[in-house]
Amino acid sequence: MAAVLRSSLQRLRKSRASATSRGCAATAREKSKKTEARSPLLEFQLDAREVKHMAPHVLASAIASAGAGRHTSPTLWRAYAVRASEVRRRLTLRDLRRLFQGHAAAGKKDISLFRDLLDDASWKGDPQASARDLCFVAIALAKLRCNDDIFEAVTTHFAENTMDDLESIDVSSLANAFSRVALTHKVCWANISERLRADASSALLPPAAATMALNAFAVVKQCDSELFMSVVDSSIRPCIADYTITQAALLLDALARCSSVTAQLAPDLFGSFKRLWLSQGHLQELAGPEDLAHLASSAVKLGIVQEEELNLALASAGLQHVGQFSPSQLALFCSNLARLPSAGRAAFLAVAALQVQRTLRFSSFVDLGLLSQAFGSSSIALTREASELYLQRLSVVSKEELANLAQGPGSGSDLVNSLAAALERVAEGSLHLLSPSVDGELLLASIRPLTLELCARRAVRPRTAAAVLGQHAHFCVRDQELFEALEDEDQSSSDISATLAGRLLRPLGALGHPSEHFLQSVDKSLSIWGKRLSATIQSDSGVPNVVFEPWTRSTRSLPALAADLFAAALLDFAFLSEVSVTYLFSAAKTQCQLNLPADSALRMKCAGEIAAASQVWLQHVAGHREACWLADWAEEVFSTGGPQHNLAPQPSSALLRSVFAALQRAQEPGDEILVAWPMHGFRADLALRRPGATTMAIEVCSKECFYSGSQRLLARCAMKHRVLTAALGAPPVQVSHWEWPWRHDDQAKFLRSRCESVWSQGTKDCKGKHLVLKPLVSP
Repeated sequence: MAAVLRSSLQRLRKSRASATSRGCAATAREKSKKTEARSPLLEFQLDAREVKHMAPHVLASAIASAGAGRHTSPTLWRAYAVRASEVRRRLTLRDLRRLFQGHAAAGKKDISLFRDLLDDASWKGDPQASARDLCFVAIALAKLRCNDDIFEAVTTHFAENTMDDLESIDVSSLANAFSRVALTHKVCWANISERLRADASSALLPPAAATMALNAFAVVKQCDSELFMSVVDSSIRPCIADYTITQAALLLDALARCSSVTAQLAPDLFGSFKRLWLSQGHLQELAGPEDLAHLASSAVKLGIVQEEELNLALASAGLQHVGQFSPSQLALFCSNLARLPSAGRAAFLAVAALQVQRTLRFSSFVDLGLLSQAFGSSSIALTREASELYLQRLSVVSKEELANLAQGPGSGSDLVNSLAAALERVAEGSLHLLSPSVDGELLLASIRPLTLELCARRAVRPRTAAAVLGQHAHFCVRDQELFEALEDEDQSSSDISATLAGRLLRPLGALGHPSEHFLQSVDKSLSIWGKRLSATIQSDSGVPNVVFEPWTRSTRSLPALAADLFAAALLDFAFLSEVSVTYLFSAAKTQCQLNLPADSALRMKCAGEIAAASQVWLQHVAGHREACWLADWAEEVFSTGGPQHNLAPQPSSALLRSVFAALQRAQEPGDEILVAWPMHGFRADLALRRPGATTMAIEVCSKECFYSGSQRLLARCAMKHRVLTAALGAPPVQVSHWEWPWRHDDQAKFLRSRCESVWSQGTKDCKGKHLVLKPLVSP
């Protein structure tokens, strides 16, 4: 033990000594830097007092030196701007190149100065002007993210003159500069494409030139099929090994963006790169965070998602760099990795979720959407602290994006479309991502203004509308203004799939919102299938046998179909034709005969939803064949035993116990109290059976039974009341939490008076006539 301690002390002394020596060396270097004298030329260039006397070429050199040295003195750069404006007509193109390069290196963006310099340039209209210098001017302006209109002088020159003086790498750099500012000058892009095709046909393009060129064309959506095929065949395939992982990732991303060449070029090229990386182990060693994000994105775009070895390598490499991703890179990588199955996917996403708080502080609205989609699809929930930070950041970036939209992008802009897609991801992913303690109303309020703005710009597609409605249904929040805004008339004629029809129908039913706009779209989708239903043939034994055509063997499961039927019943089948409803019942019947869920609890839930929907539909169409068959099937499932599912939310246990105790005090001799009495998929909270009178249902309505912030019953609870009314011949006694007395004596009197009132009213309504299901008016 003593020897171990001595060796530990020796190592500690050595480490302290080495740290001290390193600190002394660093201090000495700092002192040498401070005492190091600048050259007289540099002192002159950085002296603001001398700037006003500088000649044009001297000024350009001084600005280039200041930018390269990262000198950012406001006084110095103001002096440079004033002097440059004075001598702008004497500046040559070479001077402008150095001037703009200096501004780009220092990050100094002075749009008014740049416009003056380009408008009054002496080289404009000169065909002998150096194309290379002009190319570097364009690159510097692109680095500063200047607007595309400031490039007019550059584009005019390249549109009217040849690019013979430029090398391939210069042409690719020019294309990359144009793509960074989304410049879409057709003549310039055509000239660039022609020059690159000529270079690719005569010699190999350098990897950097080929990568920049194809990526630039893809970014601005100028997908020249001939150019892509020429460059890939002549300059990429022959020298796959010369391309770095970064270059390969950008190339694959470019091919994935250009649909006209994706199928022909991308899969084969992706496979070649994949074999090279996996055989040499380069992916884990050389791929950086940005490379991994682009590779995962390309794999998903190209549909190459079942490559277990590649997916595992991506997840393993991601774990090595998990703390080095930028917010945008991490969001993009997580979103795409969640769709690439592998043994390491869950591990990476779990680690990323634990470290996501640093990312959330700097994430954009689009980034939050991608993270929501990734973690939500993998059933990963954030911690309470991370959920609160997510909610705070969501509120901030929603306001920022709303301000960006106010600056003028049209309804069809890329910004609007990307925000609408991000809104869909946020609405879907936040339901599973956030901690249960998060205030749902606060979450909805934070994105409400942005949602309304996107609706006003008609950027909300049916998929996005279904996600937003589902989010409101999850938190039981009715927002009539927002619901009406989601109804985009431009999308009313668009066809939607049966799956999307179900995604729209279920939240509409849960919200009790019979939107004619959406339900007509749902009916149109379902009726297409309903009209193709085959006839039902009676067998000799009398048991109906359905002729199953190939199209009826759909991938829609019984739980999905049962949920659709129940949602339609919640809306009393409003705006749905008999053809559409018959299709749903027939498809559910098919699944009952062929693909029953193995889980007994899930099977019981489906039976409850089908039983409730069948009872409501039979009030509209008495004796409907499929509805009767499914109702009998549901009763058969119930008869097998086991706990039945309750389709309505469970009321507060404290209020339920209080009402039960009061009912015991108020009951008369011979009365029988029933608890959780099953009835067509629902359970009556309490029931009072009195000799010589009808059974009385008593519904306990706590806060869980009402929409948030209102006294309107949930659609499920209202339907439960209708079912009980039809089954028992009298409406149930409703005990709402806000009207329940505190004193025991008052509670018994309250129940006694309510029961007597309902009994007498039920006798009047039921005497001599058949009771029809009617909506219960909420308090």
